[in-house]
Amino acid sequence: MLKRRFVGQPLVPTKQSKLPRLAGVLFGLILAALVAPPVGAHGGGPVPVLLGGQVGPYTLSIFADPDTGQGLILVEVAVNGQPAPDGTAVTVRVWPEDGHVPEATYTAKREKPLFGRERFVARVPFDAEGVWHVRLIVDGPAGRGEFPFSLTVTPPGFSFARFLCLVPLFILGVLWWWGVRQMKEREEAKEP
Repeated sequence: MLKRRFVGQPLVPTKQSKLPRLAGVLFGLILAALVAPPVGAHGGGPVPVLLGGQVGPYTLSIFADPDTGQGLILVEVAVNGQPAPDGTAVTVRVWPEDGHVPEATYTAKREKPLFGRERFVARVPFDAEGVWHVRLIVDGPAGRGEFPFSLTVTPPGFSFARFLCLVPLFILGVLWWWGVRQMKEREEAKEP
């Protein structure tokens, strides 16, 4: 709150506590972090697994978004620089490294997005975090190709455990702010 000491003097802040204002700002930042859509390395879009690699007669670009619950594997297929011919099928086989479930097979659906290249999309229901092995099989008029790889499946989006890692930093920030505030109050008390 601003207050005039004498008529004609500039407005100066009063000595009211700034703690409620700080608490409101921190609450808003924490709320925004919890509500905001995830961004960054994971919890974001698919990550590249293979870019323009030759697999059998096909050139493949593979992207994966391995989240627990609903993972995505996106495959762009080309033959001699042209989109995959009709009759081309993409199959994805997955199994966990720890072997808690047997190998499962999923057929990727061919999608033609409004923008970008035609791609095959496999939705894989990963049931646990950890390393999963994947065998991607492309079969069609041009021939057959297989590409094995591994993925680390992680939880989707925001993790409460990650948030807890920030608590010590928050506490240090509050202690720093409190110390600076105490020093300013002591300096003001010394002034006549």
